[in-house]
Amino acid sequence: MPRPRSPAPSVRVGPNGRILALSVAWFTDGAERRRAARASARCVECARPLPSHRTPYCSRTCQWKFHGHYFWDSARSYVLLRDRYRCQVCGVRHRARELQVDHIVEIARGGAALEYSNLQTVCRSCHAAKTRAFLRTHRSDAGASTSDAGSAAPPPAAGPAESLRATGPAPD
Repeated sequence: MPRPRSPAPSVRVGPNGRILALSVAWFTDGAERRRAARASARCVECARPLPSHRTPYCSRTCQWKFHGHYFWDSARSYVLLRDRYRCQVCGVRHRARELQVDHIVEIARGGAALEYSNLQTVCRSCHAAKTRAFLRTHRSDAGASTSDAGSAAPPPAAGPAESLRATGPAPD
């Protein structure tokens, strides 16, 4: 029976834990797909005819979409464009710098990292509210597992960090 292979170190993670690139896949799978697209004269992402053999993409959108399978910044650009710079929670349009791309199903709960169907555009306030709700339920889920063991600790009192998060930073 063959031994299962360990995953290749293809995922590059930033200091905050965010996936930055699937670089090994870009140079193996991505390169093969781009080469095959040029040979068949079809777009690597949507399979439409290519306008020229210089690039394996028929449009800038297909380029962002294809790169987004491997790089977070390209996935972000594609999702912002797909959602037309509109927060998917409150429905308000914003400038790109005021928007964030959020995982619908959090990676901590098993959501896919660079899958477009798991990404949505949200404004900062909606993203903060969603993150607070997730952390609240995530902490209560962790607390429920410890209470099953019979050693439930009382919830911590709101300290200075909590009150700062609730009111925002002090003006400089």
